[in-house]
Amino acid sequence: MENLGKIIGNNLTYLRKKTGLTQMEFGEKFNYSDKTVSRWEQGDVIPAVDVLKQIADFYGVSMDYMLTEHTSEKDFYSIVKKVPNAKSKIITLSMIIVLLFAIAITVHVAFITDLGTADMNINRFWTVYLWMVPVSFLIVAFFSGRSLHSKIRVTVYLSCFVWTILAAAYVTFLYKGNYWFLFFIGIPVQIAIILMYKARK
Repeated sequence: MENLGKIIGNNLTYLRKKTGLTQMEFGEKFNYSDKTVSRWEQGDVIPAVDVLKQIADFYGVSMDYMLTEHTSEKDFYSIVKKVPNAKSKIITLSMIIVLLFAIAITVHVAFITDLGTADMNINRFWTVYLWMVPVSFLIVAFFSGRSLHSKIRVTVYLSCFVWTILAAAYVTFLYKGNYWFLFFIGIPVQIAIILMYKARK
C-alpha cells in the first residue's frame, strides 16, 4: 500500500507540474486544500477512488495510468500537453476582454465617422466603454472554476457585475434625469448572490 501511495503521488506530482498548476490551484479544482494535495503527492495518503477518477478524467488519462509507475516522459507528455493550464486560461480570458474593448472602439469610431462630431448622440456614445466593464466581469465569472475558492471569486465577480452595470446604466441615462434610485435594485440582487454562494458552499 505504501508503494502504491508513492506511485500515485509521483504521478500526481508529475501531472500537476506538467500542466503548470500549483498545489493550491490543483486543490481548488477538487475542493481540497494544498496541504491535502501535498500529502497525496508525498504518498502519505491515497485519494479516494472517486476523487482519483475525477483527477484522471481531468488530465485525460486512465485509472490504470494513475496506478502504474512510469519511468519515461515521452508517452506521457503527448497526453498532458493537451490539458489547459491556469496560465493559458488567463491569456485566453485576457484576449477575449481585449477583443471586446477593440470592438467597442471600432463601433465608436464608425459611429463618429457616420454621424459627425456635431451629432448629440456622440456625446453619449462614449458610455459604450462603461458597458464593457460589467460584461468583462460576467465573462470572468463564467470562466472561473467550481472549487470553493473559485466560488468566492465568482461571488465577487458577480457582485462587481451587478454594481458596474447599474453604474453604467446610471451614467448612460443621466442626461434624461438623475436615476440614482437604480442602485436600490442592486441591494436585493446582491443579497441573492450572497445567499446563492452560501447555498452552494
